[in-house]
Amino acid sequence: MLTNYLKIAIRNLLRNKTFSAINILGLSVGLTCCLLLLLYIRSELSFDQHHQHANELYLMSSEVKSPGLNEEYPRLSGPLAAAIQAEFPEVEKVARLYINIMDEKALLQVQEPGKPMKSFYETQGYQVDSTFFDLFSYQFTEGSPKKALFQPNSIVLSEEVAHKLFGNTPALNKTVRISGSTGNGENFRVSGVFRDESARSHIDARFFVPMYAGMIGNYLRQRQMDYTNNNLFQTYLRLRPDTDPKQLEKKIPAFVEKYMRSELKRYGYDKRLFLIPVPDLHLYSKIQSIVTPTNSTTYLYILASIAVFTLLIACINFMNLSTARSAKRAAEVGIRKVMGAERGSLIGQFLGESMVLSLIGLVIAFALVSLLLPVFNQLAGKALLGSELMEPPIALTFIGLSLLTGLVAGSYPAFFLSMFNPAQVLKGGATNGKFVNSLSAVALRRGLVVFQFVISIGLVLATIVIQEQMRFLRNQSLGFTQDQQIAIPLRSSESRAVYTAFRNEILQNNQVISAAGTQYYPGIINPTDFGLYRPDQTVNEMQNIKNSEVDFEYLKTMGFKLVAGRLFSRQFPGDTNNRLIVNESTLRKLQIPLNKAIGQRLNFNWHGQTYNYEVIGVLKDFHYENLHQPIEPYAFMLMTRPNFNYIIAHVNSENMENVLGFLEQKWKALRPDEPFEYTFLNEDFQKNYQAEARTSRIVTWFTAISILISCLGLFGLAAFAAQQRTKEIGVRKVLGASVTSIVLLLSNDFLKLVIIAILIASPIGWWVMNKWLQNFAYKITIPWWIFAVSGGLALLIAFLTVSFQSIKAALMNPVNSLRSE
Repeated sequence: MLTNYLKIAIRNLLRNKTFSAINILGLSVGLTCCLLLLLYIRSELSFDQHHQHANELYLMSSEVKSPGLNEEYPRLSGPLAAAIQAEFPEVEKVARLYINIMDEKALLQVQEPGKPMKSFYETQGYQVDSTFFDLFSYQFTEGSPKKALFQPNSIVLSEEVAHKLFGNTPALNKTVRISGSTGNGENFRVSGVFRDESARSHIDARFFVPMYAGMIGNYLRQRQMDYTNNNLFQTYLRLRPDTDPKQLEKKIPAFVEKYMRSELKRYGYDKRLFLIPVPDLHLYSKIQSIVTPTNSTTYLYILASIAVFTLLIACINFMNLSTARSAKRAAEVGIRKVMGAERGSLIGQFLGESMVLSLIGLVIAFALVSLLLPVFNQLAGKALLGSELMEPPIALTFIGLSLLTGLVAGSYPAFFLSMFNPAQVLKGGATNGKFVNSLSAVALRRGLVVFQFVISIGLVLATIVIQEQMRFLRNQSLGFTQDQQIAIPLRSSESRAVYTAFRNEILQNNQVISAAGTQYYPGIINPTDFGLYRPDQTVNEMQNIKNSEVDFEYLKTMGFKLVAGRLFSRQFPGDTNNRLIVNESTLRKLQIPLNKAIGQRLNFNWHGQTYNYEVIGVLKDFHYENLHQPIEPYAFMLMTRPNFNYIIAHVNSENMENVLGFLEQKWKALRPDEPFEYTFLNEDFQKNYQAEARTSRIVTWFTAISILISCLGLFGLAAFAAQQRTKEIGVRKVLGASVTSIVLLLSNDFLKLVIIAILIASPIGWWVMNKWLQNFAYKITIPWWIFAVSGGLALLIAFLTVSFQSIKAALMNPVNSLRSE
């Protein structure tokens, strides 16, 4: 019997090639989209699940509270790790991780006998405690994780970095010189090589060195540290397997009272410590970055919705076309019933045919995914593997989903056709359209078409809103000159030492307008801040102020706008003595009127000592973080000795290659052993919106695909409608109807459904996108024209799709259509 059903299903597929092709193509494209997005979402949800002790790993994070600050912060003071280990028996291991706040990259150099020196700048180099690999699982291809970081000058490399430094030869026990604050120009012995885990870990490390190496090692050994300030270290805990983390968290307030309360009172703010499971860190969007930038579950919901909606559209096509074609099978049903077929066997046959179609669609979808995965990886910024599709949970999920799709899509026509009265069917009732054009069948088809276009119009609206917000982010005035600003990092102590000489050399080029050094510049992370308060206030009323030390010409080079006072000047040597230039937000936070700002004294308490600062200038507010965040207080002070992290060069040239070549030439003359690096300031700022840009690309492409699938279904239904009304069209043409009037007649019903879809989709889309825009402190207001464009585009696409079949029917010779009358 099953063989017979399969034969009949194949015959029907071959007999109705157009409708079968539309069904299979729509379903396979829908399943392809769903598969790709599921792989992406699965990757996002599986971060840090691969660690052997994943369920026992936690990050100790903090919430800082003060009159001017209330935010979660993932880093703690250095001594807290040892205190946690000593205080809580539930904690089996503790490990700290330090992200170098001075150098974004480290200079790695290898000098092998008889070969030229190899020099590379490397990112994602982290300093960790020797216990780090007792918490986190890494696959070592050379060496062992157990004692990899026990020696103070050891280094553990990723396979890629090891290959860059040593080629195809083993890296173990070879020597690498690390310049910059990570290694202070010292030699390190390679103690291990690991496989890259950045695709599935929030720690995207390319190499590790011990905590007590480099600048931070000296800092930990030499400086007396308290439990409250100098929050530089991410502190990870591995709990004992029988520990209840909720019970442990109940003990943390007492820990804060014991170790931190007196210091917190002295500095005038409060702090709450809490635990975050390590597998949750990647999607913990309350904190913008935890080693790597976190992602928002909102984006996953958007992508999951697109996946579901795209598959739903494909299923709706399947149901609509199957229902519409059901009259063609009526005679077959009648004969089978006369021959003794029971209703159950008929239902089984039709459902079986639907499932065959859906399984064919699934096979094509798997092939399409394998073909399109490299393109999708580039679009989504991922490294997904086609082999993941063969994993039993994924494969079984989609086989089940495919069968369910066939079951749902074939259920209505199966149950509908099986109810036909054989006597009535064989008299020709079905061929007159009584069954297929019944109220329930027509209402279902129309409802499903409306639902399809509600989804498609909503996706178009979302795409336009996201793109408009991205355009707004790119074009928003940031409060300083961002174009033609070149940021050149100074990665090592040697490069910092030649700052003055390098600056003087590049200023000889008349295309370099100005150049100046700074610790940090807008668009990159600035971890430095201090608490300021007026002399008539107490330390408990201090406000948290971001700050950066700069050279005399930096503010002019950046083009910040002065609203009161003056900028730093070499004519005022006293500017190096605790003088500040602040932004307008600082005045608002400290409740200082603009007309009283210049000469205002501000206090800062540190380790029981009060430091006094004087305001000499006020800048118009500017964005130093991305536009997710509101503008916060910011202060600049002069660096007393040139030890800058970056030099910013403002250029004026249409030939940027010539300027960059000149800068590199001057760099090589002073630092021949260090590669020349640069970035453009406006590009650095836009990197903060990578998640939004990635979502925009994905939504745009998958919106186009969903519209394509909807049009396939509409095309099939239009063809069916034209076929049903062939004789009517012939009569109208004989009576003098024009081609235009016939096209409008056939298109009218479908366009009405699209208009209904527009009326439903517009308020839903407006509500959803307004919720999304709430993630930004600075955002667009959704304008009316977006709804007009979305609706107009849907109407145009629907009309073009339907009119193709309508024009074809209208141009038919009426003699042929009326021949049987």
